[in-house]
Amino acid sequence: MKRSHFFMTVMTVAGTGAVISAMLFCFYQNNGGSDREDAGIYRDTAARYGTLTAGITRTAQLSPGMTRQTFDLDIESSAEVPSPGLQVEEVLVSTGQKVQKGTPLFRLTADSVQGVRAVLQKNILETSRECELLETVQEKLRLQASQAYDSAVVDGKYAGAVYSSRCDALQKKADDAKEAVDRRQDQVNEHLLELTRLQQELVKAQKYLKDAETAVNENYSERYQNAYYYAVYENTRETARQMAARIEDQIESLTEKNEALLYEIDEATRAYHQIVQDLEREKLAAKMAQDTEIYDSKTASERYDIQISSLDSSLQEAEGRYQSALQDIRTFDARIVRGQLLSGYDGVIAEITVEAGDIVGTNDTLVTLYDRDAAAMEVLLSEEEYSDIDQNETAVIMFSEYPDRICEGKITSAGIDPAKACCRVTVTIQGEVPGICGEMAGDVTFLTDEAKEVLYVPRSAVCTDDQQPYVRMRDKKGNIVKKRVMTGISDGIYVEIVKGISEGDIVLAAGV
Repeated sequence: MKRSHFFMTVMTVAGTGAVISAMLFCFYQNNGGSDREDAGIYRDTAARYGTLTAGITRTAQLSPGMTRQTFDLDIESSAEVPSPGLQVEEVLVSTGQKVQKGTPLFRLTADSVQGVRAVLQKNILETSRECELLETVQEKLRLQASQAYDSAVVDGKYAGAVYSSRCDALQKKADDAKEAVDRRQDQVNEHLLELTRLQQELVKAQKYLKDAETAVNENYSERYQNAYYYAVYENTRETARQMAARIEDQIESLTEKNEALLYEIDEATRAYHQIVQDLEREKLAAKMAQDTEIYDSKTASERYDIQISSLDSSLQEAEGRYQSALQDIRTFDARIVRGQLLSGYDGVIAEITVEAGDIVGTNDTLVTLYDRDAAAMEVLLSEEEYSDIDQNETAVIMFSEYPDRICEGKITSAGIDPAKACCRVTVTIQGEVPGICGEMAGDVTFLTDEAKEVLYVPRSAVCTDDQQPYVRMRDKKGNIVKKRVMTGISDGIYVEIVKGISEGDIVLAAGV
């Protein structure tokens, strides 16, 4: 349930109950059927159905708000210059005195005021110079980072072209080696064809020589009678012999050339295979180089952002110190006027922690004020309960002294208590609440859930004894009697009645 809706519902129900009747009850006679514990002031309230917001309720003691006023200026000093402080010359207030923001608390010595202000001005000058230096360095480094980024982007764009160029050059080298092998193989093939032809020619020449030798032998006996023809036979044989010898020489020469080519082919083939291996290796290296360039290009923006972010962070920190130094002197001038240290808050002085002659340093407590607006209640919740509540929602606070008064509370602090294994939650009362004091106890309810169409009565109408909860009602004679009930959820203001009474039944709630 939203905060505004919840409190509107509360005020509507409360107003309706008051309209029904507001009655005064005094002490009844002992024979009248009423116990003395039932005497008091009550109002008639009808049990009704409606929407009820559930919550977690804890009883706590109200703590008065205390405000510590400190000298909270960050004054740095070097080894050569001792840490300055403000020296109190005179205390201008007393315990129990009501002060307002701006009321003079102490008169300070002029030397200490001047000394502290000089340090604050020095801090402004030093932080200002630091900012100027960092701005110069930042601009230089920003330019370098930008150039590195641009270079990486360009390298990334041309990485593919460089890879392709390297691969093309390597492939041409391999192709040239393969072409050399193929060229020599073609020569070998040509030689083989020529050898085949020469072998055929040799066969023919050898047959021709054999025929010529046969003719010479057959006509040897007639070499003198037929000298001419015999000479022809001899010339033919010699020609055939010379031709066969010439062909054999050609075959021998061509065979030697072919063997030399085969050796060259073998060497060229090994060279080619080596080039192919080198090609694959260099292609891999070129691919890795390309991938690196592309990666560097893709991450260039990220690296640039990191560099710039680091520079910006350093400058922001320096500017923060500069602004802090400026704020320190503004605070100093606002808190110290004409040599007097002024109060920063409204309240009643509960304690003065310094006296004349004391030196006030950083974070030293000056005075402690009671602040009615800072009144708070501290409750303990389990970790599970703490996780169920909405820290941004307003809590409901009701005091036993004022059962018909509803207060708002806001969670102002929360933390784990290791010793008790629970969460310690501080709820500060919102707004001025007349009549509250530090001795009061009350219930703090954190709203967690919402139940619709449930029967409920004001919480002040439900009492508890040693047995179980009960409500007060009138019998037919007008006497106050107890009616046992079974209760359910509560929002801190109303309680669900599960069993015991019905809608429209009149119960007696405390208060008017």
